Amino acid sequence: MRPLRHGYTNRTAGDGATVIKRYEGPDAASRLERERLVLTELRGEVPVPPVLGARDGALELGFVDGAPGQELLESGSAVEVLRSCGEVLRRIHSVRPGLVHGDFGPNNLLLDPGTFAVAAVVDWEFSHTGDPIEDLAWCEWVVRTHHADRVGALDDFFAAYGGPVPA
Repeated sequence: MRPLRHGYTNRTAGDGATVIKRYEGPDAASRLERERLVLTELRGEVPVPPVLGARDGALELGFVDGAPGQELLESGSAVEVLRSCGEVLRRIHSVRPGLVHGDFGPNNLLLDPGTFAVAAVVDWEFSHTGDPIEDLAWCEWVVRTHHADRVGALDDFFAAYGGPVPA
């Protein structure tokens, strides 16, 4: 197992077949259980990593091959990445109305680097029932804060989402 990049809240390691996510900090056990339940419920409806098990404060997931969305966005594919963000978010909100990812953005997507198809939406530990506007706003915030030179592609995100978007 080697540490995986881009983990900010927890320690995540993988070996190309399995990913072990160790939850840290306040309410770690409840965040693990929330993510386990949501991933299990969404399997087959939204691209998510398969849950292999949970024990000792860690979630064991099947490895999903794909490039992190923020890397593809920074490499010059902002329009394609944000379109994929919008499409998969529309799918999430239509499959489970009221489900909010809670940390949605290109940073939590794995994509095929050739087609930009979403291989997996990851990091569901902050998911909850709420208003879908939360996910739209969070994605916009991620882009504006961490990828300010790619803000022009947000129109593609909202167009691909296709639902009502407040001003």
